[in-house]
Amino acid sequence: MIENKKKAYLRYLTTRSATDKLEYKRLVTTVKRETRKIKRQCWETFVSRIEHDLHGRQINAYKIIRNLNRTEKDNLRLNSIVEHTRLDYYQKLLTTQFNDNTTEGKRAKLTQNCVT
Repeated sequence: MIENKKKAYLRYLTTRSATDKLEYKRLVTTVKRETRKIKRQCWETFVSRIEHDLHGRQINAYKIIRNLNRTEKDNLRLNSIVEHTRLDYYQKLLTTQFNDNTTEGKRAKLTQNCVT
């Protein structure tokens, strides 16, 4: 089904006809509808499996429910940088770039390259 949609899209790109565009749009809606239907069926089987195995797999059921309520931010574990370290780094970077872009900095680079 998805392959047919891709072929219809490529056909529309080559011909740019209205009939090919309508055919592509029809296949897009069909694929979306079928995808939603399959996802809904998978969710229903997942939930029914959790409900059925409540006595044996209670721990897993609660763990899954807890993870569903989390956001992506809660799942990320980022190592935060201390603020003064970040400020020192960017200040040093700014002064280095500023000195490199001045005429004195360019002259110093040229003389350094000539000497070495």
